[in-house]
Amino acid sequence: MPDLACPYVLVTPAGTVTFNDGSADQFYITDIPQGLAGAPISAPIDEAAFTDGSLSFNWWLRGRHITFEGNLYVTSAPLCSPAMVAVWNQMEETLRAALESTVPDETTAGTLTWTPSGQTQRVLTVRNDVPLECPPDQNYLVRTFHFGLFADDPAWAGS
Repeated sequence: MPDLACPYVLVTPAGTVTFNDGSADQFYITDIPQGLAGAPISAPIDEAAFTDGSLSFNWWLRGRHITFEGNLYVTSAPLCSPAMVAVWNQMEETLRAALESTVPDETTAGTLTWTPSGQTQRVLTVRNDVPLECPPDQNYLVRTFHFGLFADDPAWAGS
């Protein structure tokens, strides 16, 4: 299970976005429902013809599809004010630009870095594969986000 308490840093050609950093206005991850706890397994299995059983071949790890869900927390402006909406809009634009800057080609990947509590730092090279959505929630009291990243290499680099 991913550590939701530690900061995550996404470095892209369009800038750096830090999640869960405790700042007044922050991108706060509430869930990472898939992809970070483990990479999918590529398990080629053929049915054995005219006999019992199956034939299995070397198994490998596939690239990771990682999805993020969270909230845009704003405490620098009054609740439900035009100033709060302006901060939300700027945060959404910052995140959108960062994510979209990793899409064009293989040379524009970003890096996702995090250090789970009690563990070593982990780094994945990533590109955006699920577009950013930032819908309002709770009658516009909260603004949420969700997006996805893809890592070709399922193994993270550790330091």
